[in-house]
Amino acid sequence: MKLILPLISACTLVLSLSIPTSPYYLAQQKALTIPQWVGKFWNSVFLSEASNEAIMRADFGSWLDQQRNISFQGILNNIGGVSSLLDPKEVYDGVVIASPSKYMPNYFYQWTRDAALTIKSLIDYLDDTRVSSDVAEVQKTVEDYISNNYILQRLDNPSGTFGDDDKSGLGEPKFHPNNTAFEENWGRPQRDGPGLRVTTICAYLELIDKYQVPFIHLKSGKDVYTEIVKPDLVYIIKNWNRNGFDLWEEINAQHFFTSLTQLRALIDGSKLAKKYEPQDSGFIEELKNTFNDVRKYVEWEGGFIKSNVPYVIETPSLLSLGKRSGLNIASLLASLHTHDLASKDYDNIPYDVDHNLVLSTLRLLITDMKFRYPINRKHIGVNNVGVALGRYPEDIYDGYGTSEGNPWFISTATASELILRLIYKLETGRMNIVIDELNSDFFKQFVDYLEAGQTIVYGSLDYLELIDQLIKYSDSFLQIVKDHVDNEGHISEQFNRYHGFMQGATDLTWSYSAVWNALRWREKVFRLLNPSKL
Repeated sequence: MKLILPLISACTLVLSLSIPTSPYYLAQQKALTIPQWVGKFWNSVFLSEASNEAIMRADFGSWLDQQRNISFQGILNNIGGVSSLLDPKEVYDGVVIASPSKYMPNYFYQWTRDAALTIKSLIDYLDDTRVSSDVAEVQKTVEDYISNNYILQRLDNPSGTFGDDDKSGLGEPKFHPNNTAFEENWGRPQRDGPGLRVTTICAYLELIDKYQVPFIHLKSGKDVYTEIVKPDLVYIIKNWNRNGFDLWEEINAQHFFTSLTQLRALIDGSKLAKKYEPQDSGFIEELKNTFNDVRKYVEWEGGFIKSNVPYVIETPSLLSLGKRSGLNIASLLASLHTHDLASKDYDNIPYDVDHNLVLSTLRLLITDMKFRYPINRKHIGVNNVGVALGRYPEDIYDGYGTSEGNPWFISTATASELILRLIYKLETGRMNIVIDELNSDFFKQFVDYLEAGQTIVYGSLDYLELIDQLIKYSDSFLQIVKDHVDNEGHISEQFNRYHGFMQGATDLTWSYSAVWNALRWREKVFRLLNPSKL
């Protein structure tokens, strides 16, 4: 079926400060037209009947609106039950495939992590619409996802089983789209999936309470908690301090992204436990103690933070062995997916978007990749313009095999979203900006006379100038996304470091989610800064 989505957008009312007028934008290179064949077989799937028309690259505001709708539809097209493009015999209801690509590369699977992150985008959409009757199909899709995960949790798989004391089977990273176990060799277990699933499901249950709307087919919130959420919490309690593979499925170790997302899940799970099983004081206490242990590990014992390293270290063991620097976009993804600027419940989770180490991590990734990727070299010498970002400096995965790493849409959109969230937090908290040794190089891109020890007072001329520059900066990353999607707004996994054409898995669900998230936050910032234009 074709889903008609209500457009919730103020993007066409472009931020008064958001369209940069620097020479970079005025002399912007001609937009890329993505061919059907770029050295590899290109397996393209139309997003919808409306997407066959060329996107409007020339007008940034129009593109924002168009790409936001295309990205949202791109998510739905990759979910069983709501997609008109997927065979229901192949992809069951509620299954989120990573990509329709079945070879070169084969991403035609459901990953626990990717599914949780993209379904969270649907929940944010429901929140924006106040779960109106017009979006019942999206609500049903979320509930289908939840019901499907009850089945996945109980599948025996190479990582283990549901029935043992450690719930070991919950660490299995991916399954076939017909809900059978993937039996081949893989980077397993991956210990971030259960926590991300907890956070996504908790967000949906809170949404139901917030707007007092009924479930479509789920039995009850308590049933969802006891049957699906609680087992994932048990898994975290039992396994948080054990090695597992990272979100890029390459390294078996301890990882910042995994630990921080587990912290978020423990808070979410504690809220549900207190609501649905307040009598189980022992389990509630166990959640609290585990949270304290994981937080202590993240901040002091895990090696993610070192006094002589000016960024968050994603996988400390690799740095210790001299194999990698530790710089990784995963650290920024961790910050985004573990904090909620609308709630104080997560204030005890460290490394929010305004943390000096988070901002330093972003700056150093940009500095590295500005020189690493040839398509970025035109920006060398320009400090306040975004560049195409990849996963980490040492990356050699090219989307098909190993050679040279490339920029990713997820990474580039993440930079934009992080900056937008920073603006939102500064504005809603009416916060002064304290310049220190770690964040000074980030902020000096925009106000060059800043030095460590200075404070930018909220509402001052310097503050307003900085916010202006940050908005332009966030938009410059979205400009890069605009330049490298194809003419119908399709988004793959990567774009080539030399010529900029898309490559890797086509119509990547996580790419659509990351771009949609960034565009959503852009609108939230617009609404905050321009209330008179609503």
